[in-house]
Amino acid sequence: MRARVWGRSIFFGVLIALIISVLMPVKTEARKTEILFAVGNPFYPEQTEFLGITIYMNTLLGRIQTHPSLKDKYALKAMDKGTLFSNQNDALEAISMGTLHLTYSGPHFLEALYPAWKLLEAPGVIQDWAHFLRVLETPAWKELANKMAKEKGVTILKWAFDTGSWFIFTSEGPINVAEDFKGQKIRYPGGEAFSKALAGLGITGVAVPYTEVVTGLQTKMFNGVLTDFPGGMGFYELPRYTKYAVLVPVAIQPICIVVNTKWWESLSPEEREGLNAPFERIDMEPFFRKTERGFIQEWDNNPSLELCRPKKEEAVRIQKIMKDSIKGVVSDIDPKFIQAIDSVR
Repeated sequence: MRARVWGRSIFFGVLIALIISVLMPVKTEARKTEILFAVGNPFYPEQTEFLGITIYMNTLLGRIQTHPSLKDKYALKAMDKGTLFSNQNDALEAISMGTLHLTYSGPHFLEALYPAWKLLEAPGVIQDWAHFLRVLETPAWKELANKMAKEKGVTILKWAFDTGSWFIFTSEGPINVAEDFKGQKIRYPGGEAFSKALAGLGITGVAVPYTEVVTGLQTKMFNGVLTDFPGGMGFYELPRYTKYAVLVPVAIQPICIVVNTKWWESLSPEEREGLNAPFERIDMEPFFRKTERGFIQEWDNNPSLELCRPKKEEAVRIQKIMKDSIKGVVSDIDPKFIQAIDSVR
């Protein structure tokens, strides 16, 4: 008798618990609205731009969990290479279509939407990061960014940092004037603009994948490389193959944070402020400049290496030769964009 009573008690207790769970559901992470952040590269190990991207991503994660307008409402879902996209071109397309909320980009990806963007990474065009930021504030470039947001659905939240300038490293030198480049065979990552710029200096450009750079240097397929200092020293170990580094920037590598315009504008001002704060408040550019300066100093301190520093007027001349050499590549771009670049040089 007592057993039957206990059985009924357990039965009714379970029944009441089920009713309560249906009528009064507990808030869970699954019930939050997801903000999807995805990239075509691995988050770890951190290399090049991901030294900055992961800082922003992790800060954004904390921001969403604590900001009054975001916590208990949104959840950040971060996905890297092999999950959704194999490259950043696909990620940018997803931003444009509205199937992705947030990612990073750069001029070499944005040019698929508007060709004018390629000017910002073209050889000899942009002097440095400060020049780049001045260019973005000119009417022509602000208009392009607004047009991209309205017509393509891609809004730039912030141009976050420059991962490092491209320089020429070679085993043949020293390089003090433009004429010293003649006869060099230099590996470059591809692209007509780089090819024309190198040819303008009398260099034979050799386009091979980054995975073949070391083998190419070892077999003398080429005697030098166009790359940045962190990649050149950390990834390719160029001090083993190239004695000379020419301290004349060929181009910069700017990175921006982009969002889908329709999604971004659907958020309240408080939500946008909360999500945008990490990008507005954290400046990763000093970190990348410090890293670059450190590698340059390391090269300069090595007695078996030589850092070539052409005089200022000669460096300007070298950059002008490259810029003039790519005119045919950018001839289809509205002249107002290059005029804007030159107006704040």
